[in-house]
Amino acid sequence: MLRLPSLTLFVALAAGSAAAAPAQVGRVDKVEQQAVAVLDGQPRDMTLGGPVYFNDMIRTGGASRLESQLADGTKVTLGEHAKITIDAFVYRPGQPGGRLDLNVVRGAFLFVGGKIEGPTGGNVAIRTAVGTLGVRGTTVWGGAIDGGYGVLVLDGIVTLRTGRGSVTLRKGQGTMVYAGRPPQAAAPWPEDRTKRAVATISFQPAR
Repeated sequence: MLRLPSLTLFVALAAGSAAAAPAQVGRVDKVEQQAVAVLDGQPRDMTLGGPVYFNDMIRTGGASRLESQLADGTKVTLGEHAKITIDAFVYRPGQPGGRLDLNVVRGAFLFVGGKIEGPTGGNVAIRTAVGTLGVRGTTVWGGAIDGGYGVLVLDGIVTLRTGRGSVTLRKGQGTMVYAGRPPQAAAPWPEDRTKRAVATISFQPAR
C-alpha cells in the first residue's frame, strides 16, 4: 500500500481546500503518453512516482493512460481524453470508515477499491456523466461504448443511480445507459464489448 510521508491522520474535504500547502493523497504508478494535473490554476505534468493532490483536476491526452494509487490503496486508471477530480478524501489509517468522492467528468476509467470501501469501510461515490456509482468491495469499469455509457463490474457490488432509475450490478454484470432512458437491467456483457471496454484502460506492453 502507498505510504505518504508522516501520514497518521488525513482528512480532506472541499471546505478545507484553502490550506496553504496542497494535500497529497496519492501518487502516480503508471503513465503512458501525456497526463496533466491542474491545481489552483497551475498545471503540471503527471510523472511516474509523482504526487496526486486533493482537488487535482487530472486530464489525459490522446492514446494516453494513467494509473494512480491513493493513500488507502484505491487504484484509479484512466483512458485517453479522460478528466477526473478527487472531491473528497477522508482516510484514517488503521480505522474503519472514511469517505471518497470521485468526479469522472469524461473518459473511461477503472476503479479498484482500497481500505475506505472495504466490507467494513466507509462511503465511496463515483460521479459519472450519467449518474452516481455507489460501490462496495469493488473493481468497476465505466465509460462511453456502443453509442451509450457502460458500467461493468469485475468484482464486488455497484449501484448506479441516474435521474431515470437505478440498477444494482454484481460481479460479471454490466449495464448500458442511453440518452433519455433508464439503465438497462443487469446482465453479463458480450465478450466483444467486455474486451473493448478493458482495452480502453489497458497499457501498451513494455518493450
